[in-house]
Amino acid sequence: MLKVHTIPILQDNYCFLVEDTQDQTCAIVDPGEAEGVIKAVKELQLRPVAIWNTHHHADHIDGNAGILKEFGALPVIGSSGDKGKIPQLTQFLKQGDTLEFAGEKAEILEVPGHTLGHIAIAFPGHIFAGDLVFGYSCGAVFEGTMEQMYQSVSKLLKYPDDTLLYIGHEYTLNNVKWAQHVDPENPDIQQRVALETAPPTVPLQLGLEKRTNHFMRCHDPKLQAFTGKTEPAEVFGALRTHKNNFK
Repeated sequence: MLKVHTIPILQDNYCFLVEDTQDQTCAIVDPGEAEGVIKAVKELQLRPVAIWNTHHHADHIDGNAGILKEFGALPVIGSSGDKGKIPQLTQFLKQGDTLEFAGEKAEILEVPGHTLGHIAIAFPGHIFAGDLVFGYSCGAVFEGTMEQMYQSVSKLLKYPDDTLLYIGHEYTLNNVKWAQHVDPENPDIQQRVALETAPPTVPLQLGLEKRTNHFMRCHDPKLQAFTGKTEPAEVFGALRTHKNNFK
């Protein structure tokens, strides 16, 4: 059985320990630093068997070397697009590949935009999404295009509402003002704000994001009116640009 432990690290990052409860092994997802992750692994009495990296940014991979030094030569699994960008990678995944752990099978999603080689790891009920999305928002578009990021975020919409999203940062409460500014009459946002009083807000519930995350709502006439665009990818791009400049 698969069980996920959320480990706060650095200033506002999260690392995840994906446990196989049958044998108390774990995969370590996006270790941005080693010390806190190693401490959590030992406190939970788990045995690491792999590291999974969603993308190459330092705050998601800087713990790789220290974890390998502590626990030995674990497989380090990431995107084929990050070959040469994550030095420790030993296995390279692409869209359509699968990853098996704890008796479950994940599909690998290529989700370029934040970085060109970004992947998400989608188990039934659990998606490890790195910096693809955040509460009420999405990752900044650093390497790809707005069109790519729109298509990447849209890949999440096919999954059931009760799916949990394990994301890289605690940004939810920072994004509330922007979400309310864009769609102030949204009752789902109003209800969510009333319930979210303090971190942690991760994992996110996908169904709630579908109703309150504007980057998942680009077909909504209210957002089209706000942006002055009708093509969903253009709505997405206008929203991302607006958020980049929002104070």
